[in-house]
This record gives sequence, structure tokens and C-alpha cells, in this order.
Amino acid sequence: MTIDQERRLRPEIQGLRGLAVALVVIYHLWPDVLPGGYVGVDVFFVISGYLITGLLAREALRDSRISLIEFYSRRIRRLLPAATLVLLVTLCATLLFISKARWEETANQVLASALYVENWRLAAIAVSYLDADSLPSPVQHYWSLSIEEQFYVVWPLIMIGVIWLSRRRDLPLRACLIGALSLIFAGSLVASVVLTATNPAQAYFVSHTRLWELALGGLLVLIEHRFRLGAFARQWLAIAGIVGILASALLISATTPFPGASALLPTLATVLVILAGEVQVGRFRGLDWFRGLASGPLRFIGDRSYSIYLWHWPLITIFLAQGYSLTLASGIGLVAVTLVLSDLSYRYVEQRYREARTGAWWKPLGYGTTAVLICVAASGSLLLFLKTERIDTALIGTSSYPGPAALVSGAAVPDGVDLLPPLARLRRDVPVVYATKCHQEEESSKPVGCRFGDPAGARTMVVVGDSHAAQWIPAIDKIARDHAFKLVTFTKSACPFTRVTIGGSKPYVSCAEWREKVLAEILKLKPDLIFTSQSNYGSVRQDVMIEGLRSVWSELAEAGSQIVAIRNTPYMKFDPGDCLSATPTKCFTKLSDVERSDVLALAAEGQKNVRAIDMVDAICGPQLCPAVVGNIIVWRDNHHLTASYSLALAPYLAAKAGL
Repeated sequence: MTIDQERRLRPEIQGLRGLAVALVVIYHLWPDVLPGGYVGVDVFFVISGYLITGLLAREALRDSRISLIEFYSRRIRRLLPAATLVLLVTLCATLLFISKARWEETANQVLASALYVENWRLAAIAVSYLDADSLPSPVQHYWSLSIEEQFYVVWPLIMIGVIWLSRRRDLPLRACLIGALSLIFAGSLVASVVLTATNPAQAYFVSHTRLWELALGGLLVLIEHRFRLGAFARQWLAIAGIVGILASALLISATTPFPGASALLPTLATVLVILAGEVQVGRFRGLDWFRGLASGPLRFIGDRSYSIYLWHWPLITIFLAQGYSLTLASGIGLVAVTLVLSDLSYRYVEQRYREARTGAWWKPLGYGTTAVLICVAASGSLLLFLKTERIDTALIGTSSYPGPAALVSGAAVPDGVDLLPPLARLRRDVPVVYATKCHQEEESSKPVGCRFGDPAGARTMVVVGDSHAAQWIPAIDKIARDHAFKLVTFTKSACPFTRVTIGGSKPYVSCAEWREKVLAEILKLKPDLIFTSQSNYGSVRQDVMIEGLRSVWSELAEAGSQIVAIRNTPYMKFDPGDCLSATPTKCFTKLSDVERSDVLALAAEGQKNVRAIDMVDAICGPQLCPAVVGNIIVWRDNHHLTASYSLALAPYLAAKAGL
């Protein structure tokens, strides 16, 4: 079929959809089996670009116009009912089955998904160190739908502009459309390659690195009439395309830079399959041994691929949130439930509204707007409710919330007391430097110094280092206020305060630049006391790290500053939010099982004006590191202290620092 022919059902495209969604589902259930199964999304992008451009181009070539109302009405009837249903059901299921610690982010992502900007939400999280460890939300798979919807909004408008230009300049419309799509394809592909090399986490989600895949499908539908292929050639194109898609799913993995140039393999393979059309390959004793993508099972899955894609991921994340693991049996069970829900959704939601004849043109648009507003209202209401949950730090140290006193001095811990912070605010119980933008993300090398403590203090105190130094700011701020110190903070994500190259084959350049600028600022301040700490950096040899630390410390010590290096805190083997919600009695890690770098203590040995201290006795018991101590939650994730527990540690940190 070409663009000039009437639209008809393409069974091989339905089969291709079935293959694509199968790859995605298998990848999410058993990533070791298909490490690159996520390329199924790229297959969908090419198919969507092909079908949507074909639909619009047929109308444009026939009528020299495009009806935006008709197009958007059709898209709304096709996509919004099922998408809205899954969002609302998932939000309800989150309240019933998922830890309160994940409610806020899930509500944010339901809101972003309803507005079809989920990909940008995930891109923001990907480059935010504070959110980088966030667990997958049950709606994050809407990122790909968001990109497609953004394409559906922008591309018809571009085509209308191209139609106007072709009329005004008396140019062939098809050639103008090919030219416009070629520019989009080339520009987006270049952006994809460049950003994948420089910022792969963001490149995976943002729209401009993915549009070329949809544009590729659009170009195919505009030029496929030029290909006159015989049955034999079409058979081999189909085989090559399917092999290319399967090879992508097997050979591409989490270590592959993606999308970038690597995405050309699955997308070009998809082009070959579509170009081949409906074919059957080979015969064995009178039977077709390969019916191609038009086979019944693949078409059945393909018809329901949209619903399968929508339902499978919430089911997986909710299942995992209960503390279960994915096995062969549980995976098969999840597939079965997905197929049942998808079939019901396809028959009673997708088909019902897709074939509906609403009469007035405004009804689909009105219904669609209402559906979006319902999702916005539901998620927004939850977010407003969560804002009412407060973290009352005034309770810290009272008889109800003894915190570390339970470990250090055996203080009694009453039962039946709500935990502090509330689970709903756990992920946001962070030092104030995050909200005030004082903690630098990985991109910036600007030495932002923020002032806390006692503004009238006669002496100055500094905190410097990565996020494992920043976690101590609530405690150190209290110490500064109690002992009449001004406090200045310099912290940056994943950037230890040491003259060491971080990042291996891709050096963390902004970290090195930031360190030297901060060192100069601290020397100007001439602080009396400097607190520092850092995470483990296993990629750096211990002797190299020690030398790097001493190089920086020696300059500060010679200037008269006292340096206190706080030994790194343990890494837990559980997520505190999920664990405290599902199995609170099992939320601990054996102290003997945690690895803590002692590089700070080794670097401090024999150094002038430098001392190393260890706070583990106020965080862990003799054998166990629990998630909760003295009714205060210790960890906001598996390796950062909550701001509440950090604040509770202030008197113990002050004592060990000699204050």
C-alpha cells in the first residue's frame, strides 16, 4: 500500500506492534533475557510516524488542507479513554498498595502523564541528583506516549505551514513535506547523538532526541511509492527487518549509549519490515513455516498492544512494591493478568470510544479535556493532601522521639508513636540546601556558598563535600547556632572535596573546577572549623584518594583551619520507604555486611589540624543498622540520612568534634 491508496488495515503492522510490545514486556519482567527489549518503544515510534503522517498526508494531497478538529478528535477517541482509565486505576492502587513514601512522586508523574509531559518530568529527575535514586513510578512508561502526543500536536501544525508554503511558492506538496520531515529527521538525529554522548540520562527521555524516529516513519510513507519490489525481495526485507529488531533486543543493553546512533538498528529494521508489507516466507511440505507478522497470535497481541503497554508496567511495579521478586512463575502470572485486563480494556474502552459517532465536533474535545482535568484534579488533590503532612522537628529529643539516644544511652522508646518524618514526606526530608539551591547539581561549577548558623557568631564554620557531606548540614547548623558559629556550606552532587579525577573514562570536569573555586573561597573565609565527608568512590585507588585529600587539607590546615572528617555512613540493603510499608520488622542491614570506606581516617593520620570521627555508634547498633532508631527514620534512601535524624545527631557530633 502507498500513501496514494485508500487506507486499509495492515495486518503485518499489527503484528509488528505485537512484537514490539512483547519485547518491552519481556524486558521489564526478565531484563537478562532481552537486555535491549526496550527498543520495542523505538519500533512503536517508527510505526506511529508512518501511520500518522500517512493519515495526514493523504488528506493534504487530496484536499490541500488538514482538518485539525477531525484529527485531534480521532486521536482523543483512540488514546485518551484507555490512558485515563489506567492513570486513575493506578493512582487508586498506589494509595492501596504502595508505600506512602512514593505517593508524592507518583502523583507528580500521574499529573505529568495526564498532561503528556511525563518524558520531561523523567528527564528532570534523571539530571537531579536528589531524585536520581527515586524508585520507578507505576506510570513512568507514559514517557513514550508523551513524546508521541507531542509529535501529534506539532506535526499537523507544521504540515499546515508546509501546505501554505507550497501554495504560495507553487511547489509540489509531497516534495515540501519530504523536505520538512528530512530537516526534522536530520536535526533530531544529530541532537540525539550529541546529547547521548554528553548527557545520556537526559537524552533517553527528551523529545528532541526522539523525534527523528517518528520522522523516519513519516519519510517512509512519503517515499515508499518509489520502491517497486517483487515478492522475493519483499520476503528478504521482512526477514532482515525482523532479524534486525530481534538482534537489537539481544545485543543492545544498559551499557549501550542510547538512543543516539544505536537506535538506528531497530528503527531501520522496522522500516524494512513496513516496506516489505504483508509476506509469507518459505514452505515446508505444503505448509507456510513462517507466516510473517500477519500471524494470528501476533495480530491478537498487536490489536491490544496499546492496552498491554498501559497495563503491564503498573502491575509490575505494584507487585514489586509488595516485597515480591520476579521469577518465571510470577512473571507468567503478571503476563496473564496483563492480557486479561488488556483484552477487557481493548474491547470495552478502546473499541467502544474509537468507533463512537459523537455527532458534534466539540464532543470528543470536550470529553478529552474532561478526562485530563479529572486526572489533574485527582493527582493535584493528593499532592495538596500530602503538603499537610508536616515534619515537626521540635519533637526530636523528646521522650517520644529519643532518636540516637536509644543507641548511645539506652533511652526508652515508646510504642504506638507515629514515625518521624511521616512516610509521605520521607523522600523530601532533606537538608535545607536542596530547597535553597545551595547544593550544586553535577552540571554547574559555580562555588555557591550559603550562610546558616548564628549570623552574629564570632567564629566561622564550613561544611564542604558531596551529598554525604550535605546530609550532615542539619546537625552542623544546630551545632553552629548552639556554639555561636557562622556556617557556610559548599556542597555538590557526587563531588568529593579531594584532588582526584572523578568519572573514569568520562572525567567529571565541573567537579574539579568547582573544587578549586571552593578552595579559594574557603581560604578567603579563614574558617575556624571545617567539616567534610564523602561517599565511597570505588573507582579511585585508595592511595590516590588519600593523596588527593591531603593535598587539599594541607592548604586549609596551613591557613589555620581545624578539619573534622566524618567517616562515611553505611549503605543499606533495602529501600526504607518500601520496606517500612511492606515489612517493617525486616528493615535492617547487618553491620558486618555493610562496607564503609575508611579512607578519610587513613588520610587524617599524622596530618596537622585534621581529625577523623566515626558516628556509626549513634546510627547502628552493635550488630544491626535499622531503618528506625528511637522512632525517627534514619534513612531517606539506602545511603543518605534523613534531615530529621541528622538533626537528632547534633549533640553527639558536637561531642566527637570536641565542641
